Amino acid sequence: MKTLMMKTLVIAIAMVATQAQARTDVTGKVQQLKDNKEASKQNLGQYEDNLRTVNTNISEVEKALKLLKKQRESLVKQQSDTAKGKLTVDASKKQIEGFMKAEQTKLDTELKQIEQLRQVLATLEANVEKRQQNIAQYQEKKSKVDGELGAWSERNQSIVELEQAIKAKEDQARNDQKRLAEKKATYEAETSKWKKQVRVSERQYENFAGLKD
Repeated sequence: MKTLMMKTLVIAIAMVATQAQARTDVTGKVQQLKDNKEASKQNLGQYEDNLRTVNTNISEVEKALKLLKKQRESLVKQQSDTAKGKLTVDASKKQIEGFMKAEQTKLDTELKQIEQLRQVLATLEANVEKRQQNIAQYQEKKSKVDGELGAWSERNQSIVELEQAIKAKEDQARNDQKRLAEKKATYEAETSKWKKQVRVSERQYENFAGLKD
């Protein structure tokens, strides 16, 4: 950018100097106009290169934003599925705890009946054994459900961290998009200006080149 500004300053100084000598040095003026034309073309080429670069960068940022949008949509779906799964697990746990409570109540009642009714001791003891087996099975299932709840908590934390990372990337991408758009506008303006300058320089060069001949 500093090099471009110095080239522009040199052109401006050369133009002023050329105008001061126009009446006495036509050949020199023609050479200066030729130099101006070449410098203008170089400036145009530089800004055209810059414009192509910024357009490419903008395209890449837009692709990144589209990809982030898809990732966010997928994350939202995962959150919904996870929430539904937790409701199912919670319901299963509540049902199992209800079964356990019911079995424990029956167990307590039947243990009392053993003391009161010795004649039905064999039957009641069999029932006690069965109830204990049921409780053990439900306890095993409860432990499994508790493990699933722990795994759900870990997955949910990972989802939260992923969402934060996506948001940070989106913010950065939008900042890059805004900055590149501003550069694009500047380069487009400079490109337009130097295109006009090239046309003017070419016409001036052709006019004075004719006078020299």
